[in-house]
Amino acid sequence: MDEEQPVRQKIKLPQSLRWIPANSTWSKWKPVIRSALAAWIAVVVFIIPRTESIMGQAAFLIIIASFLSPPSDPFMAVLEREIIVLIFVALGWGWVCLGLLFASFARTQTVPDASIGTIITGEYIEAWPTVIMGVFLFIASVFFLYIKARLGPGPFLPASVFGCICVDISLTTAVLFPYPYYKIGQLIILPLAFHSAISLVISILVFPQSVSALFTTCLQGAVTPLTTAISLHRSHLLEDVTSSVFSHTQITDATNKAENALPILAVAARLLRVDIVYSRFAPTDYNELHAIMRKLMVRVHGMGVYYTLIDPTRERFPVTPAASRPATPVRSRPPSPRPDRRSSMTTEEKHASSVDQELRDRKPSRHQRPLSSHARSHPASSTSPFHSHRPHKHSHSHHAHNTLLHSSLLHLALSRVPKRSETAVGVFESQKYLNLEAIHLSHPDSAFFTARATELLSDSCQDLLSVCEEVLVISGAWIGNVRKFSFNFWRGHHEDKAQIHRTEVQKYEDLLEKLTRELDEFSTKKRLTVLDPYRPMFDRSYSASSDDEVPPHRYLFHCYVYQYHLLQFSVVLQDMLKEIIRLETERKKPRLWLPSLLNLLTWTTWEPTETIERDDDEDPEIIPGVNPAWMTDLGKAVKRDPDALPPRNALEIAMNWIYRAAIGIGGGNVLFALKAGALTVILSIPSFLRVSAEFAYANKFVWAVFMGQLTLARFRGDTTFGLVARLISTFAGGLIGTTMWYISTGSGRGNPYGLAAVCAVCYPSFFFARLYWPIPPMTNLIIWVTAALVMGYSYTDTHLAVASSPGWGIDVAWRRFVLVSVGVLAAGIFSLFPPSRTIRSYQRRTLATTSAELGSIYCSVVSYANSHVDKDSTIIIRSLLAIRSKLKRSLVLKENVIYEFSLRGKWPAERYHKILEIQLQIAYQLCHLMSVVHHLEPAWAYAFLRRTRMLDSDFQGDVLAVISLISNALRTGSPLPQITPCPLLDRFMVRHHGLNVVHEESEDNYGLPRMLTVETLENLQYLTFCVGVSTTFGIITRLDRLMVAVKELVGEQYHIDGVGMGHHRTWTGGEMASPTTSVRATEV
Repeated sequence: MDEEQPVRQKIKLPQSLRWIPANSTWSKWKPVIRSALAAWIAVVVFIIPRTESIMGQAAFLIIIASFLSPPSDPFMAVLEREIIVLIFVALGWGWVCLGLLFASFARTQTVPDASIGTIITGEYIEAWPTVIMGVFLFIASVFFLYIKARLGPGPFLPASVFGCICVDISLTTAVLFPYPYYKIGQLIILPLAFHSAISLVISILVFPQSVSALFTTCLQGAVTPLTTAISLHRSHLLEDVTSSVFSHTQITDATNKAENALPILAVAARLLRVDIVYSRFAPTDYNELHAIMRKLMVRVHGMGVYYTLIDPTRERFPVTPAASRPATPVRSRPPSPRPDRRSSMTTEEKHASSVDQELRDRKPSRHQRPLSSHARSHPASSTSPFHSHRPHKHSHSHHAHNTLLHSSLLHLALSRVPKRSETAVGVFESQKYLNLEAIHLSHPDSAFFTARATELLSDSCQDLLSVCEEVLVISGAWIGNVRKFSFNFWRGHHEDKAQIHRTEVQKYEDLLEKLTRELDEFSTKKRLTVLDPYRPMFDRSYSASSDDEVPPHRYLFHCYVYQYHLLQFSVVLQDMLKEIIRLETERKKPRLWLPSLLNLLTWTTWEPTETIERDDDEDPEIIPGVNPAWMTDLGKAVKRDPDALPPRNALEIAMNWIYRAAIGIGGGNVLFALKAGALTVILSIPSFLRVSAEFAYANKFVWAVFMGQLTLARFRGDTTFGLVARLISTFAGGLIGTTMWYISTGSGRGNPYGLAAVCAVCYPSFFFARLYWPIPPMTNLIIWVTAALVMGYSYTDTHLAVASSPGWGIDVAWRRFVLVSVGVLAAGIFSLFPPSRTIRSYQRRTLATTSAELGSIYCSVVSYANSHVDKDSTIIIRSLLAIRSKLKRSLVLKENVIYEFSLRGKWPAERYHKILEIQLQIAYQLCHLMSVVHHLEPAWAYAFLRRTRMLDSDFQGDVLAVISLISNALRTGSPLPQITPCPLLDRFMVRHHGLNVVHEESEDNYGLPRMLTVETLENLQYLTFCVGVSTTFGIITRLDRLMVAVKELVGEQYHIDGVGMGHHRTWTGGEMASPTTSVRATEV
């Protein structure tokens, strides 16, 4: 083995095959073996003459079902899926029987003893019974396809598919019979019942997996990258963050990897309540760990925010030049100083850039001052030393600065026009924002201050980070071993096991004590290290003209952001250790845990499902994981009917309900279902006409029916992709099935032993690819279903007496390919007819839905901060994570946009991606803000709301107007006004507080110190307060960026000539300064 290891390492597989070794672990092979064995047993049942005759002509469905619904999931998930499948198929059969009953009433000729040879010729087809069956086929197809589209991915998806297959085969065959052939549905449901029984038995007997085991596996998959992220945090804090080669992408990648495990974790958590397991721990005991993991994810993301705050190359606003040097904006000359605000830099751009480059090249110690006091500019004076630091004289006039700055900003905004056919958007916002950035959001010594702050931050956090990493490692090991030795009643003596158990519990208690001790020391002493640069301000000997300049308050706020999230991360780890100790203490002996049967089918459309990452048939108006009731949780703000008052009596209530139901028919899911039902009937016409019925039956034209039926999707791009994918996969699957058939039988007419042997050899590799091959799920599925169909039909036609036979081997394969081509081409053509939806509109509507939901959650967070009611914040956190999951899934869906042919022009994918990224950032910022307001005491919360203007109705009206404008513009595609309340930052920073909690001119101090002291800086509530201000600042700036990003997508309207420029003109009698230079604001 030692000699082979280097050889294996030298073999470098191509990217397309690396999924094979990545999934070649014993835990990944267990579902493969279980699924392959179930499918092989299905083949054995299929080739036994007695069972084959019992199942009938459609016995091959047992093999197809083995690939459509393999028992690769935990037992309870398989049980849920198989029960729903059988219920839907039985429902379809019942509907078919009802249709046959009504059709028999309209039949003029009933021949109960007609021969099968005469029946298949279509001689007994009559017009009115055929019409009735066509209507029943249409209604059934609409129902099942509506369920498929409305409920989306989940256990109802395969059930809807099998329901369609049952109705299609039954009605297109029963129309040939001169009497009601009620047993036609039995041919469909019997093979599926055999498959369900085999799958359930194999799920219990062969490598049985519980939902609890799946949950702990997924939980460990999330903890491992979290551990890596904390380790990377420790190393990155020791690096020179001002270096040009510094990057925090490794931390981001590790955090994203942990976050990507959350949807699968939510799937397992949903099924925990129905799990059956013999273990020490009840399945529902893991719910608390699930909640803890969600909180950890938010905290570790908050820690990563620090690196985006100090990143000098980050994009502050869409029009900021990417090539600009850090903290050195372009300007020709500085403005005059104004009271209560910071002035701009007086250093020339060339000199500042050379100084920054010199600092990077020399890489001095972060406590060594790289610039002299004469080589940098300083903020203007203020009435308080905590607002700004020292005065600086300027000799340039307002007019010179305003004119040159305006012309440079206007040129920069206009230079962003991507094409000659497009005009610039966001010029008004760009002018104001660039003015703010140039004057208030920069400092020439930012590299030095950042390096010094990061070094002090590292000194304060390293020890706590080390303990957190240790806790994650040990907790991950506990999660990995929690399911081991469930049946350990024969292992050792009772005394030995008790002693081992006490030792383990003591280990976790010692670790908890260590974490608590380190956390207390961090909270009381170590975190105060970052205050060292600010302590000279409180020294009586401190002079504002000294060379040791106190850094601006934003560097302290940045450190506080990191410390706060690390603090909360550690507190959550404490909760995890306490939960582990509780479980180990209370659950000492294993027992059998049984669920409540009422919980088995309590599944709703908004809950995450087991196929949430793999299916694309999802409603853009629904966010899985968010209760629709939460999406309108704005207190008493509810939607009204603009055309009618609320109903006053029972009649108006009934008519109102009927009206809403009729309006609902115009929804996307209903229109799609009606359209798909119409396509199903059209494709069934050859089976319904007397002249073509025999040909359609002999060549199995029903394949084209349900292939076209299931290829048609809500969006044209998905339909076209399904067309291409089904053609390719059908061709490949036909070749595989044909090859297997001739290997098993040679030139004969089918050998049961050869078929069983070939399947036993091939199925393990087939199901390995079926479960883990990273290709589109549709392509993967159709390949193996086609291969199974070719083998199944070939064996049925050679061993059963059937009325008509499509042949075997290559004959079945080419007929299958031709009929699939007919069905998918019909679906592709039909998708072009109205009503027709595109993925482009889906992306817009999804972004509109998530924008509106983010606005609702923003209001909920502000209300939470203002009411101070002890509510459960888990709902808001869960909603925000669900929004992020839906946005990330839309990244996958938009890949099929290339299949939507449009002569109007190229789809602006980059613009949509920009909007999506900003919404993802806002979602996490709202998570952080929720945490902050949860930990603020009432007095500090009021001070926070006052400083951030969240209680200012004028400002909040602007914020909500911006969110509403964005959502409506995305939903309708309408252009936005050229002048909007943006930039919100201009209003947000209308008063400068600096390090102070309460503004000097404020009438109410809420019982908090009006003048800043060292004790206030050291207060933990002050740290939380500062983090809240920084987080709100981040939300506001991202809303401004989102507005401009949406304008780039939908354009602008309502132009007013001269707005934003007129004040730069010189009028008779004097000149007027730019209003943008009179904004009394600074950064937060």
